[in-house]
Amino acid sequence: MQLPLQAAILAAMCGVALGATKPNILFILADDLGWNDVEVHGSPQIQTGNINSICQRGTRLNRYYAQPVCSPTRSTLMSGRHVIHTGVYSPFGQGTANRLNVTFKLLPEYMKEAGYDTHMVGKWHLGQNTLSSLPTGRGFDTYLGYWSGAEDYLSHVTTGAYDFANGTVTAFEYAGAYSTYTFTDTAVGILKQYDATSPKPFFMYLAYQNVHWPLEAPQAYLDMFADVPNTQRQAVCALCKVMDDAIGQVTTTLDKQGLTENTILIFASDNGGPTNENEGTWSSNYPLRGGKNSMWEGGTRVAGCIAGPGLKVGEWDGFMHVSDWMPTLLEAVGATPPTGLVSGDGQSVWQGLSTLGNSSRDWILYEAHPDNTTVHGNAFMSKGMKIVQTGATNPSNEFGWVPPPGQDPKVTPYTVSCPTPPETPADCSHHYCLFDVVNDPCEHNDISGQKPEVVQELLQKLMPFKNAAVPPTPSVGCDPIINSKGAWRPCDSP
Repeated sequence: MQLPLQAAILAAMCGVALGATKPNILFILADDLGWNDVEVHGSPQIQTGNINSICQRGTRLNRYYAQPVCSPTRSTLMSGRHVIHTGVYSPFGQGTANRLNVTFKLLPEYMKEAGYDTHMVGKWHLGQNTLSSLPTGRGFDTYLGYWSGAEDYLSHVTTGAYDFANGTVTAFEYAGAYSTYTFTDTAVGILKQYDATSPKPFFMYLAYQNVHWPLEAPQAYLDMFADVPNTQRQAVCALCKVMDDAIGQVTTTLDKQGLTENTILIFASDNGGPTNENEGTWSSNYPLRGGKNSMWEGGTRVAGCIAGPGLKVGEWDGFMHVSDWMPTLLEAVGATPPTGLVSGDGQSVWQGLSTLGNSSRDWILYEAHPDNTTVHGNAFMSKGMKIVQTGATNPSNEFGWVPPPGQDPKVTPYTVSCPTPPETPADCSHHYCLFDVVNDPCEHNDISGQKPEVVQELLQKLMPFKNAAVPPTPSVGCDPIINSKGAWRPCDSP
């Protein structure tokens, strides 16, 4: 029988006690947040004081990379495996039997083995067709949220049915409750079960719905951005501000419970934001090129900050990929390193990150396929030199550089400094372009013609990954169902 959330929390806390020296971990993930949607990157359009605070009392990750869209990033974060080894290149469709391979051991399972309580709140999007594919089947002691990729913030309906659960039980009592507030109240309630004397540390994964469409923000927040001359951009600004205020409630609770000094706190986005009305919304990655679902820097170089014990205050220019979180966090807490990771997967960057020194990673594998057209295409970067050939998924309205409505790029102090972009962006759909993303971070200049030998060198490094890339993940087993009460359910637990 599924325990109520409060009982499940207490049950998780009654395990074997550990020394109080192990740090707690709180990982906050935003959905579709753009590079230019946080103040710490120079844009004053949205006041993100609470996100700023995490960055300012810890380390800002200046060269942190994720996959260009939702499920791929989340699967990589949880498994430590690159998408070329999971096959999760695209978001899982609602009502399908797509899921992250249930034989992969995930981060919460490693944390449990290290003596941690494990809690998840928010968006899952890594499978929902069987109980074994749900968060509580993948290592989380407790869960409250939705299993799908996008749904109404209030009704919690997606593709014709309700999707909101407490553990494995459909939680109809949250119908009509705004998800940002529900997730925040739940996270705060869990944190209040802990203090500096708690016998066990916790790992919490708080995955907000914001700022993903549908663009449903409270009117009071929309009114804060009434001067933004575009309704989609206005709504994204409001959604971001709602989330920032919510994060403030969470961090305040950490302070009140005496947990801040012994908690590793991470904030990151899952991918670059969809911009220029792509997907009917308008996050901003400017001045970076492109956005969500693209191999450009605007789709893959994302906001990230980390604060807590063992970390310095400052900025880190070391390269880091979302696959690195699992081995990095396990090293940070002195846990057993993950097994099963191979070339291309995550590696610990803890030594460089914690000292603001050199990263153990000097390359980024964006995506790779045996051909050059599958999904987002092929892209690889080594020591700042990036080759990219775009694939079939490359939104045309995110092809170049578009500042957000209501912002003058001539007077905005972006932390990434680039000259005025060219009128015609390089088309990389039929050949490998080459960009120096250290000196040309906005990908203005394709230098493949000037440096063909560098293109060939990078292609040689990319080739083993192309050859090793698995096909897109197939459906496995029965599809999730809509039960008689109008709720999405796993097929083995109607």
